[in-house]
Amino acid sequence: MTAALLLMIFGEILTIYSEVYASKLPGKPLETPLMFLRPIVLICIAGTCLVFAYWLGYKGTGNIWIVTVVSITLLLILEPIVIYAMLKELPERGALIGFFLGAAGLVAAVAL
Repeated sequence: MTAALLLMIFGEILTIYSEVYASKLPGKPLETPLMFLRPIVLICIAGTCLVFAYWLGYKGTGNIWIVTVVSITLLLILEPIVIYAMLKELPERGALIGFFLGAAGLVAAVAL
């Protein structure tokens, strides 16, 4: 179960990093498609980690919903941390409200 959690954390961080990295690339993709090579390779590694994390998590718990909730919770926790670490940007009011409503929805789904 620990291996599944570690793979999931690593996979989620790499996924977020790849997405944010790609979003900040300059230029036009058709003119310089190789600029996407790094985020594509990283997201492939991330996807492999997440596939094995889900597999190990399901084998360990026998319940895909537990694995899914852990994944969503990690994403909810890790995404703001990685974005802030990379860009030093804080969410504006609308995004912050959406973040808290999403967190409340996740808590409701787990608790109810």
